[in-house]
Amino acid sequence: MELLRKSVQTQIEKDRIGSPVFLRGILNVVNRESSLLLPTTELVSLANAWIPSIPQKVYATGDVDGIQVTTMVQYANGQMAVLSVHRVDTETAIDIMLVGNRGVIYHETPIGRHFLSGTPPELHGVGELSEVISTSLASGQPTVVEG
Repeated sequence: MELLRKSVQTQIEKDRIGSPVFLRGILNVVNRESSLLLPTTELVSLANAWIPSIPQKVYATGDVDGIQVTTMVQYANGQMAVLSVHRVDTETAIDIMLVGNRGVIYHETPIGRHFLSGTPPELHGVGELSEVISTSLASGQPTVVEG
């Protein structure tokens, strides 16, 4: 994921898409035994790195011990991220669409179902807002990000 983070950040810094305003991210993980909380927080961390504002509110739904968690992050300057983590049987893969005010970045790894190239993202367990996400999942309500 670090390679993806740096690659997209380089394009943002080159002003290829303008200022990021919306991120849609789907992360499929081969993860049968542990919680989906860590992959979810890692995807949120990725969003926080690219969106030029601080998280203001988080709404999460799903079950970290089930097959899917979806998290919506609203940022202080109006940007939004909709992020979904799914437990799958095949291979870990990521699909993102980062919309800027002047363009869009699309990325899918591995690259399409008919391609043999592409490296699946490596998860390192580094994430953000785990407490806020857990609170939102437990309450079923949006949770304001403190500090």
